[in-house]
Amino acid sequence: MRRLLLCAALCLASSCIKRVAPGAIDDRVTTSGVPATFGQPRALPDGTQVLWDFGDGTPQATGAEVVHAFPHAGAFTITQTLRDRDGQKRTATAHATVKARTVAMAVPADVRGALVVPRPWGRLSQHRRTAERLALGSFYDEVVRTLSEGLGFDALDPKQADANGFDPDEGLALYTVPQDPEALVMVIGTSDDAKALGAVKRMLSHDRVAGRFSGGAFALVETQLDGAPALTGQLPSGEKVAVVQRYGYLYVRTAGLSDPALALKSALALPPDQGLAQDPAWLAAMKHVGDGDASFFSRGSPPAGLAEGSSRLGSELGSSAFSIFDNDGEFRVRFFGQLKNVTPQQLAKDLAPSRPPPDLAARLPAGAAAYLKLSASPPALWQELVRASGADASRLRDRVQEMMGLDVEKDLLPAFTGNVGIGVYLDAGSLIEAVMGEQVGSFDRSSFLVAAELDAGKAAVMQAALDRATRTRAASDRVAVPSGVFYRLGDAAQAAVKDGFFYLSFGGPAAQPSEDAPPAPVVKSSRKKPPPPTAAQLGPLGLVLLPGAAAATLGATLQKSGAPGFDKASAQDLWVDIAGLVYSLQSAAEKEGGMASVGARLLADRAAGLRDAQLELRAGDEGALGELRLRFK
Repeated sequence: MRRLLLCAALCLASSCIKRVAPGAIDDRVTTSGVPATFGQPRALPDGTQVLWDFGDGTPQATGAEVVHAFPHAGAFTITQTLRDRDGQKRTATAHATVKARTVAMAVPADVRGALVVPRPWGRLSQHRRTAERLALGSFYDEVVRTLSEGLGFDALDPKQADANGFDPDEGLALYTVPQDPEALVMVIGTSDDAKALGAVKRMLSHDRVAGRFSGGAFALVETQLDGAPALTGQLPSGEKVAVVQRYGYLYVRTAGLSDPALALKSALALPPDQGLAQDPAWLAAMKHVGDGDASFFSRGSPPAGLAEGSSRLGSELGSSAFSIFDNDGEFRVRFFGQLKNVTPQQLAKDLAPSRPPPDLAARLPAGAAAYLKLSASPPALWQELVRASGADASRLRDRVQEMMGLDVEKDLLPAFTGNVGIGVYLDAGSLIEAVMGEQVGSFDRSSFLVAAELDAGKAAVMQAALDRATRTRAASDRVAVPSGVFYRLGDAAQAAVKDGFFYLSFGGPAAQPSEDAPPAPVVKSSRKKPPPPTAAQLGPLGLVLLPGAAAATLGATLQKSGAPGFDKASAQDLWVDIAGLVYSLQSAAEKEGGMASVGARLLADRAAGLRDAQLELRAGDEGALGELRLRFK
């Protein structure tokens, strides 16, 4: 009987409980780390609870109206549950699409310069291999070891980083601001503010980690900066740090003597969806360099207290950027720079030769340690030389006039198309002797060979000018070669005109004059035709001028190595054979013995993973573009 009465009482009480339906919740799109409001204030019956599960792994929230920030990007199901005092539940669901708040959004738009790493934990194994190939493996490991000790977890492990509040899918950046140009701010994405702040506290309180850069552990104090919760620290030396958190990112103003609030003010005032990501200069630069493993951006403004134009680079370069692409076979850096004093149209005009460049490397012998190809307007190249060297250019102009009887601007420059190839041929043995200080002059055994394309009909003009330049020299200093003439200008300088090209050589083994050497074609003689010249008589140019003298050409070497781009008009290209250079130095050093051999072995060990390097610069529609490629074996 009592049981029946109890059941009846419960049923009566249950029927008296007022029940309300879950509030309407809509699907929404939001950004990770940015607080958003869910629900709305309303009166609820006594004992009724509203529970929120956001599906992102965070603890449930309670209340008719709650504020929540999704720690990660992704798609999540939001579940609102009403639980009455008798335990009955009713639910409503909605979907949230959470976009990533990129690190560029977290960097203030007023930065002077910023290094942005979109996913610092994304390709760590590849970066470690590249550091090893660049002989930086030990340094890389030491930095990681020190950071790991201070943070209290393996800084290379993305799972441990996530467990300590850092989001492996968000970025890291270092930047400076004009308000405090000496201060450096680090910003890093977080998934759990409390855990990430705890890790930073450990690092700043760690004697070894802090002492590595600043001389001790920081005395930390919880305070406020511009009304926001902050952590500040100071060393006995007076250096200060500060830490704040904002919209899913943690900001650390690294050690400095100035007030940390100066550098962090713009970060605290930053809207969640703005920042550098919406800055026109940043967007224009990134359009050219692309999104790499890391990107650097500079606004190009001079440091505080330094007038505009007071430095050469500051007066020439506007906003600029580069991006790094770390791949298994090569390491690439793409550049972009806006020029203040030259429009893109003028730059394109200056870098335009009168003809498309031929394969100049095919006209030089193999074995070069480096090769430079220039394609530009000859007057523009000369104007840049005059601007850069000043009085030296005037002396060169006077010397050319004295030797050749030619005016540089009126006579000499119009003779060329603007396509020039320069090969650098290093004598490894003489280079080692020069470095060791034994025979500094022996460096002259290395040589530079130049091949410059002549404009149509200008070969005779250049040949006549060289005849005038060598008119006081012996007849044997003008030697006929197939389809051209060779000129000995001095002990270490020779020139030639052949097949519409002008050749010039500096350094290298001296050309050996011969009593039987024929005179230049312009000198009439009734003597018996002398034997053809030998390569030894022509010095370094012998391999260029005599058919079959060179076993292979530099053009074939570049083609075999896969180095592209040397036929592009308006592109300036530099190629360096790192592996070949290191091998030559090591071979020469083994013969030398002693310290030279030890040093060469150390160099060979450090460069063991490198193959070659290539740098290309060209004109773009908004400024200067470039790319550096460092290729691995």
